[in-house]
Amino acid sequence: MFAETLSLLGPGGDPAMNVLALAFLWMAGAVVASFSGLVADRIGSVDEGGSVLAALANPPSRCDGCGRRIPVLSLVPVFGWLACRGKCGCGGSVPVRYPVTEALAGTATAAIPLLADGAGPWTAAGIFLLWSGLLVSWVDVKEHIVPEELTWAMLFAGLLASPYEPDAFVRVAGAATCCAAMWLSLACVGWLKGIDARAGGDVALAAAAGAWVGMQGTVPFLLASSLSFVAYAGPLRLRGVEWAPMGPALCFGLVATFLFGAWV
Repeated sequence: MFAETLSLLGPGGDPAMNVLALAFLWMAGAVVASFSGLVADRIGSVDEGGSVLAALANPPSRCDGCGRRIPVLSLVPVFGWLACRGKCGCGGSVPVRYPVTEALAGTATAAIPLLADGAGPWTAAGIFLLWSGLLVSWVDVKEHIVPEELTWAMLFAGLLASPYEPDAFVRVAGAATCCAAMWLSLACVGWLKGIDARAGGDVALAAAAGAWVGMQGTVPFLLASSLSFVAYAGPLRLRGVEWAPMGPALCFGLVATFLFGAWV
């Protein structure tokens, strides 16, 4: 279904069908954002060796306030929140960050084919990176971890099939360079602060990003990631928050570089 939707997009396609395809992509992006929130909420309760899938499937989603099972209508991304006016049946408020994140994810997903000028490997890869980055970011914000299963998948997918850099050797060099740069920067921060600031998940995520953008995109990726990290970590530091997750900045840097790096 997803591949069929992408095949409808393009300058030569029927305008009405293109609109329907973009609407489908918008809803798919919103669903992925909603699912990412569920994963972030439940992954911390999974014991070592436990099944993540089992934790996601059971128990059914319930209201944090009253414990009542959330109706099916309320589970529909964005529209469910609007239909219920942002409240549970008990009167408790559902945080607005959920529909906002879903709407933004849907909009970003639908915008990728427009940026990539239709369907094709570039569009499919961009959507994969956006959705993967969203899941990694939400989990990192919630649990302060970067899921290694996902970073490994992103790394090998980039090494094997990134349309950004056609030369496989250059993709390997990009992964190694970004990995070394992230490890060195974290080691320097740890040395300056007298703590162990090295985070294996962030290093692995940087390596995965390098595999997708190659050597050509290394500098734009590191620059975009650094600027975005400062943009949200700075205000948090002023509010007394000592630690800010690096995963969202790395994911933003990767997606931004993949979509706009060639233009830059």
